[in-house]
Amino acid sequence: MIVNNAGLMTFKPILELEAEDRRRVLGVDLLGAFFFVREGFEHMRPGGAIVNVSSVHAVETSPLVAPYAAAKAALVSLTRPAALEGKARGLRVNAVLPGAIETPMLRENPNVKSGVEVIDPNFVGQPADLAAAIAFLASDDARVVQGAALVVDGGRLDRP
Repeated sequence: MIVNNAGLMTFKPILELEAEDRRRVLGVDLLGAFFFVREGFEHMRPGGAIVNVSSVHAVETSPLVAPYAAAKAALVSLTRPAALEGKARGLRVNAVLPGAIETPMLRENPNVKSGVEVIDPNFVGQPADLAAAIAFLASDDARVVQGAALVVDGGRLDRP
């Protein structure tokens, strides 16, 4: 099993983003995952599973995080063709899209601290919640799940 769980954010308006900001975020959040998928294809045995950790920012986002949102959306888009190619090798490739998870990344998020992004405490998950979703996708119980994007957000995307 491979779990691509790398994430790096910047918090700047688009007009203030430097090339280095974009390169770092896209390099970690998208290209790093791409290379892990490739290495998985090369080295994993049939029956293996790859889980890409994207984000709800792939489909619903907030200001000041354009490179992160773009990279996480691209990671979801990478998951589907990787799943189709992985199937021929006996590998499964899926993604999880976590919402707010109680981690340092959430607690230190300037958008959350400033109120730009309001996080309802009823929608904050624990790391174990995300781990359970990843464990399911990596397990034999998910042997017919291929190319899925499983949202783990406590209902955040369902809010009006």
